Amino acid sequence: MNAPLPAFGLALSLVVAPIAPAMASGENDTITRLCLAGFNAAMAHAGKTPPAGMGDYTCKCFLDAVNAGGSIQSAQATCKQKAAERYKL
Repeated sequence: MNAPLPAFGLALSLVVAPIAPAMASGENDTITRLCLAGFNAAMAHAGKTPPAGMGDYTCKCFLDAVNAGGSIQSAQATCKQKAAERYKL
C-alpha cells in the first residue's frame, strides 16, 4: 500500500481516546476538530501532503459512522477504505 495509509490509520486512531467524552456531551464539532488535528499531524509526521478535502471527508465519514452507532474501530476501517478509494491511495 501507499505510505499515506499508515499515517491515515494513525490519524484516525489519535481520536479514539477523546471520542467517548465528546460524544456523551454531543460535541460533534469537538470530535471533528480532534479528528482533523490528528489527521493533519499524522500526515505531517509521514511527510505527506494529503489531497485537498481528504481530511474533511475522512473526519465527516468517521463522525457519521460513529453517530450512526458504529464502533470506533469499524468507523476507522470503513472511512480509511472509503477515503483510499475516493482519493486513489
